Amino acid sequence: MSSWLQKQRKAELASLAEEAGLTGFEGMLKEELVFALDDHLKENSSRLNGQSAFAEYYGRNGSPVKRTRATAQDQDIEPRSTRPRRRTTRIKEEVDSDENPSPLAKILAEERAVATRTPRSVQRVAEQIPLPPSPAIVTNVIENQTAVVRNRLGDVWAKSGIIEKVQFVREMLSSVVGVESAVILVEAIYLQRKVMPWQYAFDVPAFGLLASNSLAVHVPNFFALLTGDFWGPSLLWASTSFFIPLFFAYFFNFTLQSGISEKSAYRTDPLTFNVVKALISYIVYSQGVKFAGLVGEQSATVVESALPGGTHGVLIGAGIGALASLYSAALKR
Repeated sequence: MSSWLQKQRKAELASLAEEAGLTGFEGMLKEELVFALDDHLKENSSRLNGQSAFAEYYGRNGSPVKRTRATAQDQDIEPRSTRPRRRTTRIKEEVDSDENPSPLAKILAEERAVATRTPRSVQRVAEQIPLPPSPAIVTNVIENQTAVVRNRLGDVWAKSGIIEKVQFVREMLSSVVGVESAVILVEAIYLQRKVMPWQYAFDVPAFGLLASNSLAVHVPNFFALLTGDFWGPSLLWASTSFFIPLFFAYFFNFTLQSGISEKSAYRTDPLTFNVVKALISYIVYSQGVKFAGLVGEQSATVVESALPGGTHGVLIGAGIGALASLYSAALKR
């Protein structure tokens, strides 16, 4: 390849390419343009040799026709050695004629194959390998793909509706009704675990890939719904923790006289609800009042042992509800 072409700037190479009649060089890099222009000048030396723009190129490299003739004359003048020629021919015939060549023949064949490779051919192979133009372009591609993945995950998250459901639960629990509902739900779960026993149903087999053991599955015994052992404690707890406090909270509703609008007032006073719940639970479960035999001793014992913390747990839950109702009333002022 001509060193004169390599010294030229890309703009000068483009000008030379236009003058030489080379086409399709607009998107080439400088190295590619040098190789393409060099090949074009060699192939069209008879037409471009007399032009002044390429005088420096042909002056340094010489005419390809003259070089070919000189090379042919040198080959005719050079003495030919008979013995090495026969030796090479013999080795070649040995390799070609032998279906299973010897290790020496394989080595010689590999050496001749390596010797025939030129730096130009190696460079052409390297040019065919797709490489990124610059690290900045690679960084931009990675950032774009990351943004696409992030946007798709955001769309999936938005379509799932989880955000709206979490917001709904948050709004419900951020009110007095939500606090009271959470306390009652906890008490109901603990009570039902006591009065409705769970029995064995089946085993989940072990899974070898996860290295997990077999797991026993238990389900509630719904036949307990037909017995008094379920309904006695359940009705007692529902009366002391919900129905009786709700009855008094409806009639003793101080929020109606607080000066706020009817839409903002509660239908049942939450403070009255928690005060009555604490009093009735303390009287029944802690003091053992039977109310003329309406409360069964066994049912009271089951409820008191089933609720988290017993009577003290019920009183703590009522206190939390009362504080929430007072705080809510203070915020509305």
